[in-house]
Parts: sequence; structure tokens; C-alpha cells
Amino acid sequence: MNDTPAPGTSAADPAPSLRAYLGLYAAGFVEREQMITTVAAWPFEAEEGLDEGHPEPTHQDNTLSVLAAARLLGQVTREDVEEIQRRIDSRPDGPADGAERRP
Repeated sequence: MNDTPAPGTSAADPAPSLRAYLGLYAAGFVEREQMITTVAAWPFEAEEGLDEGHPEPTHQDNTLSVLAAARLLGQVTREDVEEIQRRIDSRPDGPADGAERRP
């Protein structure tokens, strides 16, 4: 493992990509705890242009759908997603989707 930062954290790569970061994790370049901490703090974008035939917005790399797709592809586990969701829900700014906090 190494201390690879999340994509987009350097001046040379200003646009972060959750999809790329999860790919690094799946390839073994990022440790689990680092991935969970980073993804839970990720600045998620609102999803635009959802289409029934293409449930994941393919032109957006920083949505919760990207995390869901990573789960379906086996890049992250159910336990990873649950821990990420728990941490997102406990963020000071609330859940990433703007929904009410869960009890």
C-alpha cells in the first residue's frame, strides 16, 4: 500500500474523481481506512440528467451513484458502504444528498 492522495488534491489535477479514486482502492493503492475516510468527506455532486436506461450519470464522477456502482462491481464491500454512509450521516453538514438525518 502507499499514501496515494485522492485524485484532484494537487494543483496539477484540480478536478477530483470519485470513480478514479475507487479504482485506485480496488487496485490496492489505497488502504481501506484511508478510502473510507476520504469518501465519507468527498464533496458529492447532485446527480443531473438521470435516465431510466442509464441509472448512473456517466458524465459525472462524483455522485453517490458512483459509489453504488463500485459496490455492484465489487470494488467496495457492503460493509465499506455502510461505514461510509454512517460517517456521511454524522458529518456536520449532514447527509450528502441533503436529506434529513437518520435517527
